[in-house]
Amino acid sequence: MKISDSCLNFFPLGLLALASLTLFFVGTEELQAEEKQSVPDDDVARETSAVAALLGKWKTSQTKDGQQSQYYFIKRPTMGGKLIYEFQNESQTSNGITDTDTSHKFKEQIEIKTAGWVYHPALMQYTLMIAPELTQTKEEMSPGDTTRTSAFTPDYSMTATFLEPKPYTLNIFANRLQEPVWAAFSGNTETITDSYGATGQLKYKVLPTTFGYSHNKTDQTGFYISQDIHDEFNLSSRHQTETSNTWLTSTYSDDQRNSDDFETQIKTLSSSLFNNYKITEDNNINLNSSMTYRNQDSTWYDTQNINFREHLNWRHRPNLQSNYSVTHNRQESGDFNSDMTDIEASLTHLLYENLTTNVGSRANQNNYSTGNENAYDGFLNFSYKRPLSWTTLGLYTGWDYLYTDRSGFTSSDALVTNETHSLGFNEEIYLNHYNVNLDSIVVTNSAGTIVYIVNIDYTVEKINDYVRISRLPFGAISDGQIVSVNYRYLRDAEYDDALLTENYGINFDLWHDWLFSYNFLRVTQDILSGQAPQNLVDDTVHNANIRYDIGWSNTSLSYEDNNRQSTSSYTRREIRETLYYRPQGQFYFSLTGYFGQTDYKDHDETRDFYGGVSSFDWLLSRWCKLRVEGYYDNSQGDFEATENNGIKAGLEFRYRIWTARLSYEFTDQNYSLTDNQRTEQLARFEIIRFMW
Repeated sequence: MKISDSCLNFFPLGLLALASLTLFFVGTEELQAEEKQSVPDDDVARETSAVAALLGKWKTSQTKDGQQSQYYFIKRPTMGGKLIYEFQNESQTSNGITDTDTSHKFKEQIEIKTAGWVYHPALMQYTLMIAPELTQTKEEMSPGDTTRTSAFTPDYSMTATFLEPKPYTLNIFANRLQEPVWAAFSGNTETITDSYGATGQLKYKVLPTTFGYSHNKTDQTGFYISQDIHDEFNLSSRHQTETSNTWLTSTYSDDQRNSDDFETQIKTLSSSLFNNYKITEDNNINLNSSMTYRNQDSTWYDTQNINFREHLNWRHRPNLQSNYSVTHNRQESGDFNSDMTDIEASLTHLLYENLTTNVGSRANQNNYSTGNENAYDGFLNFSYKRPLSWTTLGLYTGWDYLYTDRSGFTSSDALVTNETHSLGFNEEIYLNHYNVNLDSIVVTNSAGTIVYIVNIDYTVEKINDYVRISRLPFGAISDGQIVSVNYRYLRDAEYDDALLTENYGINFDLWHDWLFSYNFLRVTQDILSGQAPQNLVDDTVHNANIRYDIGWSNTSLSYEDNNRQSTSSYTRREIRETLYYRPQGQFYFSLTGYFGQTDYKDHDETRDFYGGVSSFDWLLSRWCKLRVEGYYDNSQGDFEATENNGIKAGLEFRYRIWTARLSYEFTDQNYSLTDNQRTEQLARFEIIRFMW
């Protein structure tokens, strides 16, 4: 029998559970032995009375909710049993080599939950869940042998709160959970999470403070196998008065990730101090101040960053306000450092609750280790909204003029850190600069604590001089997630330029069913002095959308035409249809289908994508429920070739405290460009009985 390392962590919890149940089912009378006194003696009498008094305090009484004495309370445990049979067949192909794994698993699990307090409810309150599971597995691997194994999985969850009503409170937790997960476009995965930690609270009114530590280890199986370990120390404190609110947050984290034999580690120290000050009693003038320090050590580079910001908001009238801000940021990363100072002022006016005007300017100074850059910007925006009986009309327009002078720059290598992008489903995302070194690209989450892996979580393609970045449906980046991109690129020699941006748009809806929108963007660049860059900015973008929504049907068409010099030019078209059908409360059906195409103008490439998602729920009776869900996605192009589909069907029966579930899951994920394919079938039968 294989016993994991976490069993050692489980052992004390098992003793606690055993002791609790013993006290619950065994009365104090059975714990006391009869005393035989042969000769009366004062000392023996005093000793006997002391023991009797002590046992009297521990004497238990049966209550409706559980077992209680003067010094403890144990809530009546809830207990459940579960029997599971699983058949799993998985085939993975990588670099032309196919491995097949077929397994039969029998699982027996008992789950016990209880709660209570020790000595006094004000001293310690606790919750406890233990779910030991025995697994017998027969596994047939090709190529490979047939093996039979037995394993013990000690799942548990425990929380304890000390001194809850006091001005100082301590919370501790520990858990180990193993969960199967099935989701559209991700397929079947299994996650094992081990975590523990503690949080302390100092609940003083003047300066409430929270500090804590947490450890989280996650092992995940699926299209790729990954392990993430996260350790974190955190501190937060706040001070509040009638006119100001100040709070401090500080965090140190150590993140390690291992996926597909690719290992990364990031150590991050971050501290922030914020203050909000009401200059006037009516809160028409308030000042927001912030200071942030961040130090990050990683496997590819080390960075230090400090940021100061002051922001003043002044509401002159209910329909007129102004904003002023000053920001200074310093960053050091290896052989690259920069100092940035930014000053901005703006005025916003609302006329007759229909027309909003925003006008302002900003000045920016950047001192890099390789040169200096000064920028001056002015902008003017109008937004008009008019509700009518049969429609709502919206108009907006804006102009932005940016002048930049550069000095000291030569055609040299430059570093970009924390460039943020939202990686949405089937969207075209390009890095902000061209001539990017592909080997230098590092993609992390927005906090910079998780490193994503190329060709597993995302892909990058060099199209002419630009780089396109896309998420992969089988990786760890979710749809629409904001990521930070770090990279090096070849900077152009110094030059002075002016950028003029024009933006016009209109949107309106008819009878709340039809929605039309159109946006026009025009950006032009004028070189004033110096050597012109390799690619001038001369961009024109048209974007149009039509949507028809009548409740049970939602149809949308989108069209985007990008004629750009600053990035790759393309034309994108997509149609999407969603149907809902619910004739009665016991039946529900939904289906979403989409089809789109992207044509790239500056190189001969066409990318087609299509797919859909569906779900079906049917409450056959009070004791029987059926659910079916599926998905399909196909994307084909010169730089991308993925096919992803899956289906899950489940039938559930309930009768009093008995539950039976029968489910089938199928997942087929194919990434042709890297010759990676995974096909999995999983059939599961469960019998569950809940007791109390």
